[in-house]
Amino acid sequence: MEESAVLGRIFKMTCKSAPMSHQLGAGLAEAIIAVCIIAISVVALARFQAGVAYSDTLAQQQSEATILAESELESLRDFQVISNQAGYTSYQSIASGTSTVTGTNATYTLTWTITSYVNPSYKNMDITVSWTDKYGIAQSTRLVTNVGSIDPVYSGIIIY
Repeated sequence: MEESAVLGRIFKMTCKSAPMSHQLGAGLAEAIIAVCIIAISVVALARFQAGVAYSDTLAQQQSEATILAESELESLRDFQVISNQAGYTSYQSIASGTSTVTGTNATYTLTWTITSYVNPSYKNMDITVSWTDKYGIAQSTRLVTNVGSIDPVYSGIIIY
């Protein structure tokens, strides 16, 4: 026999399709694999969305806590005179304290610690806002600044 005829027979034998009994169930196996891939994808997407929602809520809480801390800081800085006088807020009366504020997503505890220094005369304000997130994890944010013992009467002099 010729070489090309032998190769033609070998090719025909290898290209014959498998009997139908061997192909039964192949479509079902492919469908099960596809369903498993889709199910895994849906579970992964749900977990991702839960993580994004938690991050968004935490960012909102941190933003609100920072706003509360800044508001308390400005309240403490808003003195009208240096020494205590009836009817006026004084630098001398700036003192440590605590308060609780109910926000939109959490209840916040504000704690401020005031440390006085002399030569030069100023006060260090350390404000911490703490809260518990939706998973029960303690969160906090902190602002620290100084305020000088400068009579507000002289604040206009800087402008000129």
